[in-house]
Amino acid sequence: MPELVHAGGVIDETRERVKLAYGKAIGKRRSEVITPALILDRHAARRNIEKMANRLTDLPAKIRPHIKVHKSPELARMQVEAGAIGISTATVWEAVVMVRSGLDSIFIVNTVDGPDKLATIAVLARDADVMVAVDEAENAARIARAAQAAGSTVGVLIEVDTGMDRAGVDTAEQALELAGKLVQMKGIRLLGVTGYEGHCSLTPEEDLRAQRQHQAMTFLTRTAEDLRTKGYPCPIVSAGGTATWNLTAADPHVTEIQAGSYVVMDNFHGAMVGDFEKALTVATTVISRPHDRVIVDAGNKSLGAPALSTIIGHDNKGIRFDEEHGIFVSRDNEPLRVGDVVELVPGYAPGTVNWYDAYHVVEDDRVVDIWPVIPRGPGHGGLIA
Repeated sequence: MPELVHAGGVIDETRERVKLAYGKAIGKRRSEVITPALILDRHAARRNIEKMANRLTDLPAKIRPHIKVHKSPELARMQVEAGAIGISTATVWEAVVMVRSGLDSIFIVNTVDGPDKLATIAVLARDADVMVAVDEAENAARIARAAQAAGSTVGVLIEVDTGMDRAGVDTAEQALELAGKLVQMKGIRLLGVTGYEGHCSLTPEEDLRAQRQHQAMTFLTRTAEDLRTKGYPCPIVSAGGTATWNLTAADPHVTEIQAGSYVVMDNFHGAMVGDFEKALTVATTVISRPHDRVIVDAGNKSLGAPALSTIIGHDNKGIRFDEEHGIFVSRDNEPLRVGDVVELVPGYAPGTVNWYDAYHVVEDDRVVDIWPVIPRGPGHGGLIA
């Protein structure tokens, strides 16, 4: 059974390490950082968090924001302080970092297996309210045994496939059958259902996206009602990404949404939800200026969905992104020259953040802090024995 007593130490060590590596940037102008660099506008991120909190005030659902996007305990704490009821994570490692950063009520929005990861979830559940998605009885039984061995109770939500063709039960009948088995298991507690309508995020047409969202939530909430009718506990109905947050949060049968990208925003989500600020950018330097191209030092190892990336203040169209080169069209009377530092809005924030060790946190034009990106990649930081 793994013990996580050193997790807080690892987090502290990570903070110290990134401060040592990147701390010389503090006090510099954002255009003076070593590039490529991940830039976080703290004021803009805070405004995004407050905007979402204010908009949810009159809607039935609460928010349990997904931190897979920003992977930052500091941003997660800001979200909770603004009224979030807890945190959503994609991985066990993210959950470890959030709990050991002092946060509670963690939902691992994924099905998880493997003895070390299940044991870690069980240990976490001794110190915090921890939930995980399940879609089959055998996996749930392994979670239950791990929890019993750890002396804890793990919350489980039945994952329902609402149309993404990923994990989850496919029918209400399967959900009912699974619920009947879950309530017999010691060590776990059935708390409801979850279903991510992520396929709607791939639908740029607003009307069609709304139609698909409605179909997805109708299936999810009817499944929840079927569970209640049969006497199974279902206090939580969890769903909702950034692209559909307003529709899902307005559904009176949904109790919480998992939107995450709204905090930093990117071009992919911004095309569908355009009224949150672009708080996340990548600083990059122009390194070559052929007559028809502008080439920067941020390529597909620095940006998520690089083809959707744009240069702030310039309308150069992206041509191609190699590993360490971002290649844009040169315009007539092109003002950009070798050595100029520009900032790119990434195409996809989660895939961008995952490339970096740290945020250069800026206020106005100055770097004021360095924040670590702790739970990134598939790693587990040595915390899972």
